[in-house]
Amino acid sequence: MLLIRLSGSFARLAALLCGALVLTGCATQLPMGPSPLSTVQGEFDIAPKQMVEVVHQTVTAAPLSLTVESTEKGTILTGYQRFEGEWHILRRWQEQTRYKITVIPDWDQPMVRCRVQVTDETETRATEGQTWDRAPELDRQDRSRQLLDRIRQAVQKLKP
Repeated sequence: MLLIRLSGSFARLAALLCGALVLTGCATQLPMGPSPLSTVQGEFDIAPKQMVEVVHQTVTAAPLSLTVESTEKGTILTGYQRFEGEWHILRRWQEQTRYKITVIPDWDQPMVRCRVQVTDETETRATEGQTWDRAPELDRQDRSRQLLDRIRQAVQKLKP
């Protein structure tokens, strides 16, 4: 009789736990960092080919002085820019960010307007001598916004 009572209590407890699991559910996806495809963008009243030249001049000129690794059909890939990273495990980590800048002609006026998209890619490492590791979980869109603001300032200087 005692065994039957315990098994009945155990069955009720198991049913209660299963019911709680069903009601609370399980996450089908874990929360991720920012999307590696997230971009910062702006629209400009300037021809796309001229914008590529402006972007190239802006990223290679001081104070940025970035190298340009490739330029292909309206897309510029810069070299890395070093930054002081976050404080983590008793040290300040190192970060470097490079930018993919894409100039896209406007749909309605492709010869006189364009859209510029800036996508950043950041890598981190703990100290000198270690290899750089991609860090897609870090949100560094503020760096992309600053670069887009510099491009916007360069375009404004062209206007009379």
